[in-house]
Amino acid sequence: MEAQPVIYVWEYALRSGAALNAASMRRVFPGALILVNGGYGCIHPWPEFGDDPVEVQLEKLAAGVVTPVIERALHCAQLDGAARAAGVSLLSGLEVPRSHYSWSFAQETRPQVERLLAEAWPAVKAKGFAHWGETLTFLEALDRAMGDVPLRFRVDFNGCLGALSFNQFVQFMPLRTYRRLDWVEDPYPYEAETWQAARERWGIRLALDKGWRQGSEGFDAVIVKPARRDWRPIAERYPSHPLVLTSAMDHPLGQAFAAYEAAVARAELGDRVDLCGLCTQHLFAPDDFMDRIASPGGQLAWDLSGGGLGFGDLLERLPWRPL
Repeated sequence: MEAQPVIYVWEYALRSGAALNAASMRRVFPGALILVNGGYGCIHPWPEFGDDPVEVQLEKLAAGVVTPVIERALHCAQLDGAARAAGVSLLSGLEVPRSHYSWSFAQETRPQVERLLAEAWPAVKAKGFAHWGETLTFLEALDRAMGDVPLRFRVDFNGCLGALSFNQFVQFMPLRTYRRLDWVEDPYPYEAETWQAARERWGIRLALDKGWRQGSEGFDAVIVKPARRDWRPIAERYPSHPLVLTSAMDHPLGQAFAAYEAAVARAELGDRVDLCGLCTQHLFAPDDFMDRIASPGGQLAWDLSGGGLGFGDLLERLPWRPL
């Protein structure tokens, strides 16, 4: 019987200056990096979306129980370890798709607007609030600030509205702001009939994340977080829909894994991989890992030293402990 590899872990906590979505008011986001057979992976659960907290994830990992988050972290570690052993980067021969800008409500408005303009970002994504008027006020202000620059708007409500309040959100939106809308993600919990009715009534595009398993009609794109699920079965289930691959707002190593998976998806699916959401490092307090990531104009780049997914010297210096 083959011996099971020793798994090493390093626990971390990311810190944001504001809530990152409508489903959570947290400012501290714990997770863990794992080291298995020379490869690294990231376990970053979101209990708000049904995941066990990180301490339970690690207990399950030690017991050989595999959750979706653990499965993806182990898969990442396997790919990363093989590439490091071969002395090559996982990004070799691949191009990471461009991303939208994730708006930070913890940072000042002017520097973010100036960055959007200076770097010519193609789109901005903002969290939507349960009080939809706040979201509309923000979008109108950003629209005015951008002038004639053709910046698209994406909004993620995380299902916090109802059908009526979403209709009001669109109904009261100025035409100029409406014309910037690329899509709205999860305006309210997915229902094929009501989503389709909203699309037909308002001529608006919708993106599906949380209810992807039940999806049939009423949406125009599917959101995929590689840290939580493999994009390939989703691409097969929805062969005519664009895929938007995003980070799980996790550690830079997990962010790098999402970018790698997006690059592979783009190589295999071409333009079906839409403008992604991989650039999330600026939402958190800086650290040694964050400092080695750049994303000018939505083109993510990071430290690829050491092969695999990179960050070689930083990962080697961490105080790993056996699980």
